[in-house]
Amino acid sequence: MIKNISRIACCVLLLLGSSCKESGCNTGLNLTTFRTTLSPTQTSQVTASIGWTYAEGGSCGLIVYNNGERLLAYDRCAPNAKSQLEVDGFLAVDSQTGAKWLLLDGSPSAIAECPLQQYQVQRVAELIVISN
Repeated sequence: MIKNISRIACCVLLLLGSSCKESGCNTGLNLTTFRTTLSPTQTSQVTASIGWTYAEGGSCGLIVYNNGERLLAYDRCAPNAKSQLEVDGFLAVDSQTGAKWLLLDGSPSAIAECPLQQYQVQRVAELIVISN
């Protein structure tokens, strides 16, 4: 009886240990230091509430989004993947996997487990500057 309980306990521990992800939400993005200033056209697109634009920077481009309270900048690379995200309304969508993220805060919406990589956004006079 004790041997059976020990065997069951060992099996449960092995299953629990093997089901855990090693890297968690490590995006694996290969980043170098960058600083991007939006063009006047891009700035006008994000000044409206719920406005957005694509920009240079990050690992494979940026999504700059105005959530109605502040400007947010996300990497266009899908976390744990190499595909480039597209904006669809309030969502960033990975067309290869079907994963989706809320642009309001970068949190996973469907299929995705990890949030989007976010960058600093600063307003300097009439300019919008994004950096890591």
